[in-house]
Amino acid sequence: MKTHVFNASPVVRLVLAAELLLALAAVAGADLVPTVPLPMLLLYAAVGGLLLVAVVVLAAVASLTVSQFVLRHGGTDAQWFWFRSEPPGLVELRRQTKALAARSGREPS
Repeated sequence: MKTHVFNASPVVRLVLAAELLLALAAVAGADLVPTVPLPMLLLYAAVGGLLLVAVVVLAAVASLTVSQFVLRHGGTDAQWFWFRSEPPGLVELRRQTKALAARSGREPS
């Protein structure tokens, strides 16, 4: 089994770039809320950016976990939950595969 090494450098760079863009937007938008001091506004932007990244990561992990569960339990594709049944072409293809396997005397894969 191949092991994967996680390289945090691109992730750190991406988060840092996003935070710097948020800081730039906060400085540019500081005139919209003149009663809030700039350091507090920068803190709000940083915390909001980190929360946004955390929510996106959690949503991606949850979505991928559900998709893996569906595929491991015999589903064709998790996106097909939107429809009533399998695509007609796939149903026909499975029927043909079973018939071909029955004629050759082996189990379909």
